[in-house]
Amino acid sequence: MAARRQKKAPYSLVKKSYRRLLSDFIHAKGTSLLLSWAITLFTGSTFIVIISIGLLFSYRSITNSTFFAVQKIQISGNVRLEQEDVLNLAHLKNGENSLAVNISDIEYKLLRSPWVENVSVKRQLPGNLAITIEERKPRYWMRQDNRIVYADEKGNPIDYVGTYKFASLPFLSVEAGTEYLLQRLPQLVAELDSSRLPVSSQKAAWIKLSLSGGITMFLESENIMLSIGVENWSSNVRHLVATIDDLKRRSEFANVRSIKAEDKNVWVNTGITSKPAS
Repeated sequence: MAARRQKKAPYSLVKKSYRRLLSDFIHAKGTSLLLSWAITLFTGSTFIVIISIGLLFSYRSITNSTFFAVQKIQISGNVRLEQEDVLNLAHLKNGENSLAVNISDIEYKLLRSPWVENVSVKRQLPGNLAITIEERKPRYWMRQDNRIVYADEKGNPIDYVGTYKFASLPFLSVEAGTEYLLQRLPQLVAELDSSRLPVSSQKAAWIKLSLSGGITMFLESENIMLSIGVENWSSNVRHLVATIDDLKRRSEFANVRSIKAEDKNVWVNTGITSKPAS
C-alpha cells in the first residue's frame, strides 16, 4: 500500500501561529522588563530617600555640635570701625556654630555699612572665623543736603561727619561745570604733593574746583591761597614751585597772600597789589 502523504498545514495558519508565539514572547519579555525597571526605580528612590534622611540628620548633628562652636573671630583691615561695630553689623557672636554661619549673608550685611568698600569672610575650622575688611578712606569734607559729609579722594560721599572718630579734613567744594575734574582729582593732587610745595594738600583748610581758578587751595598754616590751572597742569605746578622757591630765597614769601599759576604764567598777590612773577 502506498504510503499516505502527510498533509501540511496551510501557510496562513503557520504564519498566524508564529505571530502569536512572537507576540506572547514580546509581551512576556516586556512585562518582565517593566517589572524589573519598576523594582529598580523603587529601590533607587528608597536608597536616595534613606541617604537624604541620613545626611539631614548628620547635618543637624554637626551644626548643633559644640565642637564647631565659634571661639575666635579675627577681624583685620578695619580702621574706623571697631571690632564691636563689625560684630554688630554682621550679627555675629561667639558660641554660634561655624558651619551654620551663612558667609554670604555676613558679607552682605557688612557691605551695607557706608565705610566698607570690600569684605571677605572665611571659615577656619573647627571654630574660627576670619573677617578681612577694606574700608573707604575719607579724604575731604563736602556739603550734601545741608549737612557735612566725609568724601573719598574722588569726592564720593561716604557718611555724615559726627563726633564718632572725628577727623578734620580739607573742605572740598565743586563749582557747577567742574564735576568732570573729580575723576582726575586724585592724580592731580598726587602730582602736586610730589612736587616741592612747602606743605601738603592734606593740610589745606579747603580746596575748590572752579572754572576760573582750576584747583584752588587755602593753606591756613602759611596763610596763603594757591591756584593752579588744570590745562597744562604739570607745567603750571613747576612754575608755581619755582616761584615759591624764588620768593623764599628773597625772603618775600611771608608777605604773599595768593599765587596763581595758569597758562605758563604766574601771578603773585601780596595783599596790596597783584603782579606777574619775575
